[in-house]
Amino acid sequence: MAVVLSITNQKGGVAKTTTTLALAHAFARGSTQKKVLVIDLDSQRNATSILLDSRDITPENSVYALFQTNKTISSTLHATKKENLFVIPSSLHLVEVESQLTGALDGFFRLNDALQTLRQEFDYILLDCPPSLSVITINAMVAADFLLVPLQISKFSIDGIQNIRDAVTTVNRRYNAHLKIAGGVLTLHDTRTTLAQAMIPEVEKILPILKTTIPRSVAVEEAHLMRQDIFDYAPQNKVASAYTKLAEELLSLFAHYPTQQA
Repeated sequence: MAVVLSITNQKGGVAKTTTTLALAHAFARGSTQKKVLVIDLDSQRNATSILLDSRDITPENSVYALFQTNKTISSTLHATKKENLFVIPSSLHLVEVESQLTGALDGFFRLNDALQTLRQEFDYILLDCPPSLSVITINAMVAADFLLVPLQISKFSIDGIQNIRDAVTTVNRRYNAHLKIAGGVLTLHDTRTTLAQAMIPEVEKILPILKTTIPRSVAVEEAHLMRQDIFDYAPQNKVASAYTKLAEELLSLFAHYPTQQA
């Protein structure tokens, strides 16, 4: 039964997609050989463009189909060049979903319904959410077991975290009592700055911060341009090492809690 992890932050530019892709590759590689699915819920299609190059995807073969009442799940699954790693790609038509689901009785549950079959096929399902607290993001929270919040240390980032925390509280109370906050992960992080040291306690008042932090490195953007994961492109890089540690920290966390479908 898959563990579903939603990678969420309403603020853009915090390495959300980078974190999604790195964790997906970390879970799928090595001795564990777990079967991993990335679902690209962001209409900007960044995760899709890296995992599937520039391949044209029709709406019915994309994540758009998961939000329709007449779902055909199998056609949305696409293999990537990495063994054990699959993706349900995004589509520009995803922007239509907001208006389609407004007022629908099951509007917040479409993604959760679609994942019931997929949970049987994969070990881990990672949801790369859009940079907003939209209907799609709430769908991801309803469907998820855990929420991971990539964040940078800044005043605006803290403001956004409080909104996410409030949304999780509402989802817990009304839609998904099993959703747990895995924590915040500091990305593009420089531990030497006074600002970082001063603001971390403020962030921890809102949500727990994971031990692993992700440093900044140009190798990440270079890997994206080459459509490679950081582990293949620069296996000795400090970011590759950090994401390996983050994956291990999350796996330890997952082992302590049952999934909502267990």
